[in-house]
Amino acid sequence: MALILINKDNGPILFLVYLLIAYWGVFLISTEGLEIDFERRKYRKLFSVYGMKIGRSWNHLPEIKYIALVETRVKQTFGVRGYSAGASTTITERTVKINLFDYNEKYLTLYFVNDRNEALKIAAKIKEALKIEILTNF
Repeated sequence: MALILINKDNGPILFLVYLLIAYWGVFLISTEGLEIDFERRKYRKLFSVYGMKIGRSWNHLPEIKYIALVETRVKQTFGVRGYSAGASTTITERTVKINLFDYNEKYLTLYFVNDRNEALKIAAKIKEALKIEILTNF
């Protein structure tokens, strides 16, 4: 705020830069999670910033037949799209999708994790609570 008061000409631009940096900072320190209520058969995704958990709305958890852990590659492209000139980059990473399959073989992608062991821990908790089996492709 002192920069805005000292420099009238560049103050608004510096304020916008400050807001942009603060916006990036919030998402760098934020985490995503998952909360499952097995008694009410509901789940929701969580977003946590500075230790405060913000939950999205609860969704119904159908009757589950099995859990499938699927390792896949995710590609993200950053940069200029639609122009022939410009810098762009593509990042490829391995992720594990945690899918829940119901008795109609419809799947629900519950969560993405970057580590096989973490996916197995989450699947083991769900297996224990719902008494179902785990299938993996790794």
